[in-house]
Amino acid sequence: MANTQPAQLSFSVEDELTTDASISVPAMVDPAMTVAQLAGAWSSLAALLDPVIAAQITGGRAILQLPMAGGKANPAAGSRVEQTGVFNFHNGVTDRRWGLAVPGLSSAVISAGRINLTDAGVAALLAALEGAITGGGVYTNEARQALTTLADAFISFRKRRRQLARSSFEL
Repeated sequence: MANTQPAQLSFSVEDELTTDASISVPAMVDPAMTVAQLAGAWSSLAALLDPVIAAQITGGRAILQLPMAGGKANPAAGSRVEQTGVFNFHNGVTDRRWGLAVPGLSSAVISAGRINLTDAGVAALLAALEGAITGGGVYTNEARQALTTLADAFISFRKRRRQLARSSFEL
């Protein structure tokens, strides 16, 4: 077993006053683990934590930290994470919309002040989100309802104050 895959095992905990906190444990796991084995590793650690804490473990996550293969070597000139594309989807169950915020939207996919839905990259992203995940599954909202069709898309500017302060300087 080669433990070469970075992972993060996290646990949500709640005390008797309903105050929430989290426990985050970095790990290195075998990249050949199945999803069931990773879930088992998370459950085993939860069982070890439970007798040590007085709070209740209410849930958690096992996350694989994947390196980006391909893609950009550096951010594009003029890119800003504040420029966010919001894609609202119907879920086929309710009339409500679920929005996916995509920070750092490229100016190249904007036409006449709107997201160009016919842009090849945008169209490919939307087709994937409305379809099946490669290897099995579908994309969903937080209620685990499958995304079925795009309702609308718009551009939003969201400030990320902490990062903005770090990337700014006074003259």
